[in-house]
Amino acid sequence: MCRKLLWLCFLLLFLSHADAVQNLTALRGSDYPPMYLINLVKSALETCHQKIDIDDSVIERFRDDGDYEGTEKLGCYLHCVFREKGYWIPEKSEVDIMKILDIVPKDFEQPALKMGLRCLKVKGDDDCARSLWYHSCWKKNDPAHYYLM
Repeated sequence: MCRKLLWLCFLLLFLSHADAVQNLTALRGSDYPPMYLINLVKSALETCHQKIDIDDSVIERFRDDGDYEGTEKLGCYLHCVFREKGYWIPEKSEVDIMKILDIVPKDFEQPALKMGLRCLKVKGDDDCARSLWYHSCWKKNDPAHYYLM
C-alpha cells in the first residue's frame, strides 16, 4: 500500500525534458496512472480535499501545465496528503524518501531512485511550501511520469 503512494509521488517525476514541455498530458499514456495507484491514495486525497477545500482546477492545472508553479493552498493540500499517508517527517520538515521508495514497483525502482536523488535538497519556509517544492521538482525532472491526483 505504501509502495503505491510513493509510486504516486514519484510517478510524478522521472528524468526528462521538463523545460521543453508545457502540456504534460501529451506525454502520458491514456492508462496512466494505473488504477491500483489511484486506489492507494484515494482516501488521503479525499480527506485532504475536504480539509484544505482546494479547487480541482488548481490540482489539474499543476498536474497538466509544465509552466504552472502552483499556489500556497496547493502546497498545503500536498502536505496534507504526505501526512495522511505517513510520508512526512515532522521533525525534519521533509518527505520520508525511503518510505516512499518502499512502495515503488520493482520495474520502477531505478528511475524512481534517480528522480528522488535529484530532489533531496528541499526548499521552502514552511511545510506547505516544502511539499509544493517536492512536487515541483518531481514534475520538472520527469514530466512524463508525474501525475497529481
